[in-house]
Amino acid sequence: MGIKKGSRMDLTQSSVRAELKDGFLARFGGRPSGLRCALSPGRVNLIGEHTDYNGGFVLPMAIARHTAVLFRPLGRPCLRVHAADIDRQGEPDDEFGIGASIARLSDGRRQWANYVRGVAAVLQRLGLRLKGGELYIHADLPQGAGLSSSASLEVATAHALLALAGKRLPPQQIALACQKAEHTYAGVRCGIMDQSVVARARPGHALLLDCVSLSVQNVPIRLKGWSFAVFDTGVRHKLAGSEYNKRRAECEHAAKLFGVKTLRDASVAHLLKAGGKLTASEHRRVRHVMTEDLRTAQFAAALARGDVEALGDLLHRSHASLRDDYQVSCPELDFLVETLRKASDGPIRGACAGARMTGGGFGGSVVALVKPGRFAALRAHLTQQYLKHKGRTLGGALLLEPSAGAAVTAC
Repeated sequence: MGIKKGSRMDLTQSSVRAELKDGFLARFGGRPSGLRCALSPGRVNLIGEHTDYNGGFVLPMAIARHTAVLFRPLGRPCLRVHAADIDRQGEPDDEFGIGASIARLSDGRRQWANYVRGVAAVLQRLGLRLKGGELYIHADLPQGAGLSSSASLEVATAHALLALAGKRLPPQQIALACQKAEHTYAGVRCGIMDQSVVARARPGHALLLDCVSLSVQNVPIRLKGWSFAVFDTGVRHKLAGSEYNKRRAECEHAAKLFGVKTLRDASVAHLLKAGGKLTASEHRRVRHVMTEDLRTAQFAAALARGDVEALGDLLHRSHASLRDDYQVSCPELDFLVETLRKASDGPIRGACAGARMTGGGFGGSVVALVKPGRFAALRAHLTQQYLKHKGRTLGGALLLEPSAGAAVTAC
């Protein structure tokens, strides 16, 4: 599913939720009484890539694309779930019992269901007594584009299940539960960044997160005449059981050799003492993590003072490190970043200050700092060049608005 023109449904609007309510009732029947909506944003990581599970710093922001989970009580101890924008026509709902062990599905075509099942299972393990319910899922957030559709689904599901049970948890505890669900049921050993920003974001701000203490600093985004945007390569990654987990294992091995818990605590002294024991690839991974943490701190400071030139330079340097040292980019990502960097003709002159890949890598999207008034021209230029040189259609483009974190609302 790409970011296709015209595909957005503004799930924050009551008229859109009314359409989804009609879809819920068409699927599950009955009356609309007791029907509520858990709304959870996606996110773009501005900088601080592959540093979260290394105990470092990240600077994501929530975006105004969402996952909506409409829900109401069900008079028996089970959850009945339908994903309106994912399930194929005629596919049955995913229905499973609660109060006992919840099985993980092996059907790869319904991987989304493992995120829901995982969240339910982890909440039960925390001692929460879940109650039965019907869940209807719809998102205008594309999957696999590096915008954290998985964390958005997890956090929206958690809010729905907690509301059904009449319980509350602090936002960071919800984030930790959802991270555990992704580890155990989706098989992706993700860090804590995605779930944290989805659960804790503040509108108009980026979230500077310390991934050890889990403390946050809300950094205001006040860039006069500039906005962040994403451009989707249309290339889709599969993180579970892939190079993502391999990178994490390499970092953990390096930290073990250094005698530190995570690479957050590594220093030049550790490299001098134990660097000879690292493989060449592990050395590159360590270099990326150490320099990316520094770039993240510098980026937050530049963002706070509105220094566009510094922000653009840091975006470019982050991409180079992800491409060369962490080796999680791909030719399509590199092409878009380089095309944006070189954009200098006609109406796109000076339209982009900097760009880099965002998300886990191996596909997905590029985040760029652009002038909103030239966004359409920039998108057209990228679309033309991408097709000409890569033979691919741009997955789409979004001009971003810093959004609020997840919440439950009336339908």
